[in-house]
Amino acid sequence: MKGTLLVKQLVLSALALSLLGSCSQGEQAASAKKPPPVKVKVTTLESATVNDSAEYVANLVSRRSVSLKPRVEGQVTQISVKPGEAVAAGTPILLIDPRKQQATVGSASATVEVAIANSANARATLKSYEADLLQKQADLKLKQTQYKRYRELAAQGATSRDTLDQFANNLAASKAQVGVTRAQIQAQKAVIASNDRVVQQNQASTQEQAVELQYYNITAPFEGSVGDIPVKVGDFVDTSTQLVTITQNNPLEVNLAISVDRAPDVKPGTSVELLDAQGKVVGTSKVFFIASAVDSTNQSVLIKSLYNNTQNKLRASQFVRARVIWSKRPGLLIPTAAISRIAGQTFVFVAQPGEQPDKLVAKQRLVKLGNIEGNNYQVLDGLKPGEKIVTSGLLSLRDNAEIAPEA
Repeated sequence: MKGTLLVKQLVLSALALSLLGSCSQGEQAASAKKPPPVKVKVTTLESATVNDSAEYVANLVSRRSVSLKPRVEGQVTQISVKPGEAVAAGTPILLIDPRKQQATVGSASATVEVAIANSANARATLKSYEADLLQKQADLKLKQTQYKRYRELAAQGATSRDTLDQFANNLAASKAQVGVTRAQIQAQKAVIASNDRVVQQNQASTQEQAVELQYYNITAPFEGSVGDIPVKVGDFVDTSTQLVTITQNNPLEVNLAISVDRAPDVKPGTSVELLDAQGKVVGTSKVFFIASAVDSTNQSVLIKSLYNNTQNKLRASQFVRARVIWSKRPGLLIPTAAISRIAGQTFVFVAQPGEQPDKLVAKQRLVKLGNIEGNNYQVLDGLKPGEKIVTSGLLSLRDNAEIAPEA
């Protein structure tokens, strides 16, 4: 009986040892299969200033744009620019054959020179008449003195009546000569005045023709970009022909329509950010115009801002994304790289202590996001400042996966 009990005890002991060995091997196998921590980058969330904003499609409008047409007609002999080229004010754009007009200006200039020469000759003649008048006036004075003397002598009977009559005739002739010369001077002054008028008229005509000559050289009226050039060298153009369009791309008006319910939130000076296709801010403008009336077709309000396009990143008539910044407030921003999307919902992995305090695990958490700002999203719910989120290696993570933050 005792032998039987001893055998049973030995069997039970062997089974127990076998079970213990089996459990130990299972634990070792499980430990051997446990994946290593996933190396990730971790960012600590900090409070930031976020924008209360809305995005719209805006149209960029040039404040200065002109379609150049000639003031004269003729054949195009030269085109000095190319479409799309940036030009400064006064840059030559196109030349219309000016040879006929140059000849007209030359002829008019010659006419002016002839008129000026005639006027100079008339003035020289006037000076001659004036000198002659002085001489004749001196002679008249002498004749007057002689006549007076002989009149007194005749009264005393000291000279004959014939002698007195002779001096009287000499005096009368001298007076007549002075009168003739004075008349010549007046007539010559009239000739000079007429010549001066001719000179002025010819000079005005020449100036007019010279101004018209400038019309054959088409230049840029202001700094801008050259548009399409529909004409080519050799074409005949007239005053109705469109030659080229010059558009100034700096500054640009940003025109956009906002919803009526947001109209009270916009004011002069409100910031409007212009975005590229990737959502990156390419520039900022300020609102300067708010329409007083509502567009009844779509219940919107037109606003305009002014963008200084100094680097020519944008062009007139271009459509761009525009973000109107209604206000700013404190909040959270997280990188777009930290976001994963599952079944239409957005999640992030939050780095938290695991079962072992010295180990970190990634806890998947549902978050609610707002607008995107550059490479970040606004966080509306689900996170708070001070928490750590994973920003890399998301595809290698699962909920509660052990992680190893990289330095």
